Amino acid sequence: MAAAPGRCREALPTTLLTLADELLEEIFLRLPGAADLARASMASVSFRRLIADHGFLRRFRGGHLPPLLGVIPSRHRQDDPTHLAQPPHPCAAAASTLAGFHAAVFSCSFLPSPKRWHRRDLRDGRVLLSGVPEGSKFDCRTLARELAVCDPLYRRYVLLPAIPDDLAASVVRLQPQRFEPFLAPPAAAVEDKEEDGMSFRVICLAQCATKLVLFIFSRGRGAGAGAGQWRSVTFDNWNALVAGSDNWAPCVAYSWPWRRHYAHGCFCWAFYPEGKLIVLDTRTMDFSAVNLPHAGSNQMQVVILEAGNGRLGMFMNEYLTRELSYVVLRNDGHAANQWQSEATFSLPLNQRNMLMGVAGGYLLIHGIPESFFSFPWAEREDVNVFSLNLKTLQLEPFFASKHCIMDGHLFAGFPPSLSPPTI
Repeated sequence: MAAAPGRCREALPTTLLTLADELLEEIFLRLPGAADLARASMASVSFRRLIADHGFLRRFRGGHLPPLLGVIPSRHRQDDPTHLAQPPHPCAAAASTLAGFHAAVFSCSFLPSPKRWHRRDLRDGRVLLSGVPEGSKFDCRTLARELAVCDPLYRRYVLLPAIPDDLAASVVRLQPQRFEPFLAPPAAAVEDKEEDGMSFRVICLAQCATKLVLFIFSRGRGAGAGAGQWRSVTFDNWNALVAGSDNWAPCVAYSWPWRRHYAHGCFCWAFYPEGKLIVLDTRTMDFSAVNLPHAGSNQMQVVILEAGNGRLGMFMNEYLTRELSYVVLRNDGHAANQWQSEATFSLPLNQRNMLMGVAGGYLLIHGIPESFFSFPWAEREDVNVFSLNLKTLQLEPFFASKHCIMDGHLFAGFPPSLSPPTI
């Protein structure tokens, strides 16, 4: 029977499928995590289209930490397996989206050969590798290594141009003791500006006896007039920062720490037993020094992370001990370079506890049983890796394996369906 004139038809029940895209976006932005959004994208074609939009994904990633998916082996053991978060860890569901293809992807076997490619860094879903032509000697003083930035999920790569001879020559003459390439966020991201997701920077740190030289390569929008080219910045007598001295006369060169930390647009290196934190601000490309809480031994482990209000936080652990401390650097204008104790934790017994780093809202702790190296590989008990949730401060198993991962890269990222190309 037809409805009477002027009488409104009974409204259809409102469902997610009938909501406007603008309302759906707001709902999806409020989902707890990446795994929930990935499941929503599989519910319908229209949901998948909306969620796959790069603008929406930028908004979602801006308000959600990427989950910690696993640990990628270091450049020296490319054939070792990638270790993903295992159930019942909260990140296991998102990590499972990489199962089945992650091993081949993170080996970056799609790069041109013949080269010996070494993984050097992993950041924002990209992998930085250095290559040495077959038959060449691996020697940092030549600065002859090729560099490639890869998007492992989409199997894309960019081969960086060689550092120009005139820039490299000034460093080669100084016989650098260390040459460390690493990825850095684009300048637009550091300044909290809109960026296209395809931009990145590569920094190569050359440590000489009394000088530090940074080679900087920028790619993408907002990179400035020198985009796609190398430039260099030199710092004289950098070791005076470590010594805590204003004397600019030459002094003994310190050994540069192998572990690098990142927080609030700055890279940090902790020098022990000197008790100094050397900070590189990627906005100004200037170095500065911060006093650490105390001058510890060479067995002191530290992990620098982002604390609230733009402050630096730090986890500290003396190697082979159970105590884990968390301190925050005060920057209230009244106590420069002073650290405030925030919390203390007890780590598991009967194991060597190694701090692996912070990513995706977790601190990873590698627990190696004291008897681990006393048995053949097949008879060894599993190595346990634990995560400390930085919000709840809960310690829980992340994965277990017979492999001992001494210096792997922490991989935090969104599932492939939520990760547009980065190159």
